[in-house]
Order: sequence, then structure tokens, then C-alpha cells
Amino acid sequence: MLIIAACSFAACKTAPAYDKAAQLAIDDDLIKIYIDSINKTGVDSTRITAKKTAEGLYYQIYDAGKGNATYDPTDTIRMRYTGSTIKHLLYDMTPVVTDDLVPKFIFSSAIEGWQKGLRLIQPGGHIRLIIPSTMAYQNRVVPATQQSNGLPAFLPANSILDFDIKLIGVNKYVPIVQPK
Repeated sequence: MLIIAACSFAACKTAPAYDKAAQLAIDDDLIKIYIDSINKTGVDSTRITAKKTAEGLYYQIYDAGKGNATYDPTDTIRMRYTGSTIKHLLYDMTPVVTDDLVPKFIFSSAIEGWQKGLRLIQPGGHIRLIIPSTMAYQNRVVPATQQSNGLPAFLPANSILDFDIKLIGVNKYVPIVQPK
């Protein structure tokens, strides 16, 4: 009976409220350390010369791309990407295929860091995004790419993500009109 009461009490605890501003400050310090460590040990080709948006997103544009695409919530985006944490855990990547076969995403379904970062380039563009956890999955644990030993991998809560993205295209949503 005592065990049941203890379990019931433990289940009633609520998690502390998520403090986005406090977490962003922590993330910003960690991102600066990450960039500094890469720049101190890396060769010129790996140096990070990222800029920072007012919201805290770090980005480095390698190629701005061409065009005048706007990004509406229902647009489909096509891109190649590799994503890892700042602890060098591979998080996700697109398979190596032709540009015609890259995955498609609905723009509004992407994490906030992608939505803000992709607006900085056009189709054909290439960008690096270092995304604070507050613009990614916040304090949630999420599944990631399967590990080489076959075990599932998980992104820890408050993971800062580092993405290398080549934007292939932005397609406007065209509703299908049913004949009357």
C-alpha cells in the first residue's frame, strides 16, 4: 500500500515550467564555446564565421542561391542536409541521392530554426545553421538516427543542433480543384 501511495505521489509531480529566455542564455554560451573550439583546432576550411540573428540563431551562408522565393507555411521545401549536435552526435541526414529525389518537407512542419534560417537563402543556396535548443526541440527528448550498433538514438533534452543545408527548391502549394 505504501508503494502505491509513493508511486501515486511521484506521478503527481509536475515538471518545472520551461524558461525559454534562461535556456537561450545557456545555449548561447555553449554555442560560443563550440564555435571557439572548432576555430582553435580546425583548418581554415572548417572555421566558423557565423553571424547571429536577434532571436539567437547562428548562421553562415556559403552560397545565397538565386531567385526570389518567399516562404509560406504550406510551401514544400526540398533540401539536402546533415544535422548533428554540438557534441558531434549525428542527428539526421538526407540519403545521398540526386536532387530530384531529396526529401520534401512542409515548411510549417520544420523546426523554428530551419524556418528562420532558410529564409536567409534562396534555392540553390547553402547554409550552416547552429540552432539553439529553444528554436529546435526545447526540453523534449526526440528520436534520432539509428546508431551503428542497431540501437535507437535519442537527442537529449535541450540539444543544440548544427545543420549543413543545401536548399534545392521551394514549391508553392497549389490546391487541387475538384470538378463540379
